[in-house]
Amino acid sequence: MIIHQLFPQPVYTCKLERALTEKELWAINKYKNKTHKNEGNITSHDTYVLENKRFENLKKDLNKRVIDYFDKIICSSNSIIPYITQSWINYTEADQFHHRHSHTNSYVSGVFYINADKKIDSIKFYKAVQDERINLNVATYNCFNSPAWTFPVETGDIVLFPSTLVHGVVKIKRPTTRISLSFNVFVKGTLGDRRELAELIIR
Repeated sequence: MIIHQLFPQPVYTCKLERALTEKELWAINKYKNKTHKNEGNITSHDTYVLENKRFENLKKDLNKRVIDYFDKIICSSNSIIPYITQSWINYTEADQFHHRHSHTNSYVSGVFYINADKKIDSIKFYKAVQDERINLNVATYNCFNSPAWTFPVETGDIVLFPSTLVHGVVKIKRPTTRISLSFNVFVKGTLGDRRELAELIIR
């Protein structure tokens, strides 16, 4: 007997493999003074934080992971270049959360964890299509019968996933501020096939 996993959703996880510099940490703390309420937590006014010169090396490090995601998962024959579009910082305090959502006008989304503890912190992904006509109790959860799946996260973790994948953060009692940098990724170059009348050139 063989059970095939058909059309799985990729969630790419890795480490930054270096500590943040003093100037990067300084900028992250400054951004906390310029925030607004989000649905459940607070987020930076600036939605292009990776354009800050203090994050120049961090942006390069994250972009390397984005390229690796495209090389290993997308495997396109098109001449495309993935690039980070918007980026912002989320601050989550005790009893705060981050609502369920997905990202529009983006192909891949990512989260870099600046301050997180895997004993209490996680990112939760939700199945897009669920059959609610039949509700059966589950004895053992797996990737087929689970309505959601949780990944523990800690400082230095990077998570990349399709932007259509619904995700969120549950409310918890936490002793310190959870800080994460979220970003979206799109592509430029030549998409599709000219012979199939599906070519799209994005510069």
